[in-house]
Amino acid sequence: MQVFNVFFKVLKKRYVSALIYIIVFLAISVAISKNYTPAQEFKESSLDVAIMDEDNTAASKALSDYIGKKHEIKSIDNDREELTEMLYWETVDYVLIIRQGYSDALTSGKTEGLFEEYRVHDSFSSVYMRNNLNEYVKTAQAFIASGKSIDEALTSASEVLLTDTEVAYRTEEAAGTEGFTKDFAGFFQYMPYILISVMLSSLGAVLKSVNSKKIRYRTDCSCLSPRKATVQIFAASSIFVVAVWLILMAAGVYINNGFYSGNAWYAVLNSLIFTLIAAAIAIFISTFDLEENVTAVLTQIVGLGMSFICGIFVPQSFLGSGVLSAARFLPAYWYIKANDMLAGREAFDGSKLAVYMLIELAFAVVLFILTLVVRRSKSVNETA
Repeated sequence: MQVFNVFFKVLKKRYVSALIYIIVFLAISVAISKNYTPAQEFKESSLDVAIMDEDNTAASKALSDYIGKKHEIKSIDNDREELTEMLYWETVDYVLIIRQGYSDALTSGKTEGLFEEYRVHDSFSSVYMRNNLNEYVKTAQAFIASGKSIDEALTSASEVLLTDTEVAYRTEEAAGTEGFTKDFAGFFQYMPYILISVMLSSLGAVLKSVNSKKIRYRTDCSCLSPRKATVQIFAASSIFVVAVWLILMAAGVYINNGFYSGNAWYAVLNSLIFTLIAAAIAIFISTFDLEENVTAVLTQIVGLGMSFICGIFVPQSFLGSGVLSAARFLPAYWYIKANDMLAGREAFDGSKLAVYMLIELAFAVVLFILTLVVRRSKSVNETA
């Protein structure tokens, strides 16, 4: 078991990078899952509003009262320079000036020039307040047009607009598939990036060292046959790969607040297949004599590139057709297709799911075959 022991001795010097990726990923996943609470009620946003009433009529005071019931009114002096300072220092979100003649204009049906405003350009608060004011004026005018006096119209408008509407939230425990919620699907969605990063930064680096000429020549000079050495390397690599996958799956049980059930097992199988793909990528890259800094750059290029193109970091529904066409030639694309189906973003179809996973397995097989071809070619060149 000499080569087997050498593998884990080298791994001791390389496991830190893998551990960092796993710990950070699990910490973020656990924090999100444990702190997530579904919204139970809707609460309308409230702004800090300053009002200058130049009309000083019952109608303008009714508007001020209405705004005060929806927002926080800040008292100010009749000084426009002070208003700009308050906006600059964010003491208020919006300054409303009710112009003189507001009451008469509202009674006659005019809607232009009723107000003046001080605001931060194109801010949310300005758009929000304008919508509130337009809604109030239009509702009041509708009651005036129906024959009510202005006082009655303003009272009715305020009552209608301040009426709370009960909003019910519908939560889906399983979006399209049993035992696999959308929140839990997020844990599996980001897993490919972690698997690729862990395998390239640790397994790939270890295999590169173990298969280096210095160690390989020593092995060839020993009584250990190349075949047995290969079997030991394969056994050690398999233990490491399975251990990483089992750690992630165990964390999934904790995040899910219970053991896997229903179609969540498909997600487990899908992750196992992609773990093999990540290992195959690492093994393939390790066959080339690359510098350590080049390998580190490749880890980021492959991990981040596949994550952005295939829909790991950006949902596939947001990606253009050209990007998705290119992503079809990458294994993570099919992994995300399967995960999206399990999360209910696509209608569940067992046969389609099987096709997605078989395509992933095909990528793994091709990568292993390419690795064998490259190694055979290198071996022939070294003996020539």
